[in-house]
Amino acid sequence: MTHPTRNAPTVGIAMAAYRAAETIGDSLRAILAQSRPPTRTVVAIDGPDPETETVVQAFGPEVECLVLPRNTGGPGGPRNAAVTHLRATGDVDAYCFLDADDVPYRRFLEVATDLLIRHPEAPIAYTGFDFWHPPEHPPSPKDPTERAHSWTLDEYLERSGEHLLSFSVVRSGACTAVRDGGLPFDPELRRNQDYDLTVRLLAEAPGVATALRGAAYRIASTSHSASGVAAWSSRLLANESLGRHFRRSGRPELVAIMDRHAGSALRRAARHLWIRADTGDRPAASRLLLDDFTKRRDPRSMAVLLMLALGLDRKATGMSARDHRQIDPDVLG
Repeated sequence: MTHPTRNAPTVGIAMAAYRAAETIGDSLRAILAQSRPPTRTVVAIDGPDPETETVVQAFGPEVECLVLPRNTGGPGGPRNAAVTHLRATGDVDAYCFLDADDVPYRRFLEVATDLLIRHPEAPIAYTGFDFWHPPEHPPSPKDPTERAHSWTLDEYLERSGEHLLSFSVVRSGACTAVRDGGLPFDPELRRNQDYDLTVRLLAEAPGVATALRGAAYRIASTSHSASGVAAWSSRLLANESLGRHFRRSGRPELVAIMDRHAGSALRRAARHLWIRADTGDRPAASRLLLDDFTKRRDPRSMAVLLMLALGLDRKATGMSARDHRQIDPDVLG
């Protein structure tokens, strides 16, 4: 076990993995080579996966390996298992939820934990990231001096792809407080768990971020987020779930915000369905928009349907053809 720098928050990596044997070795080597290494690294494998388990166990005692009895269908379940393990065996001041195919640069945790030290009111500290398109080599990290800036809920909702949970450090106490069960991730959400947690965190207090790039973010054409239909349908479900949460919490202003973003996600999903134009897609898009108009009384959904039918919807025509493909059922978990 490594020893943290004096006065720095202790950090536990809670990593989910499944069918990650080809990538997780690079991720773990980069974690263990950090200028300020984590106090603990726990990999929770999402169901039996002997190949990934073999790679993780090769790192010996520096990386703790858990194997869930069955696949849960998303990263939230194994991450919760890793956090539960950390708490049961000592816990840490903060968690980091790196993915099993990301490669953090050497100063990632140093920069992120320094942000937490300098901003004790922030529940979460973000670094930036580089896009990485294998089989190219990971980008070379640059190390400029970057000033920190606040990152509010409104900013996140408008630009959620600018800062990602994977490249952040979250105070463990903030994770405990975001839901009644005390665990970070909603087990009912198979997708957009990161979004759900981030909205709950930033609803309580702004985070802090730096543009200094802390990691390489692997882009995979087979990922869930690479399908516009799948990505925005999942975002719709997450926004509706968050709306119910804030309604129970007595925060009507946030209920209204989540309802607005749910409508926006629905219309984006409908546009992707319409342009994809496989059998049944356009009727499905029409039903989605008509149901939304009936439920929310939002005239924008009816306007989008009319513009799509007339071929005049500029947002739809500007979408990339790559986003309109069907997604492999295996990717959906």
